[in-house]
Amino acid sequence: MSRRSEEVRAKVAMWLARRASRDTGLLDRLCRQMLGRALSQPELDAAMRDDWVDGDLGFDADELERYQRGES
Repeated sequence: MSRRSEEVRAKVAMWLARRASRDTGLLDRLCRQMLGRALSQPELDAAMRDDWVDGDLGFDADELERYQRGES
């Protein structure tokens, strides 16, 4: 990528950020959505996800106390 194209991309990004920060009209809202999509992080690898962690299936208070005492 040439230096000129990087400069143009940076100027467009700055213009987009300035418009998105104003939030006075439809164009400003569209700029905010485009900027949000450009800056969003990709989701974690779905193969590494755990249903128990995602579903927040944890221990209840009694199970936790039994575990801390060393009971099965």
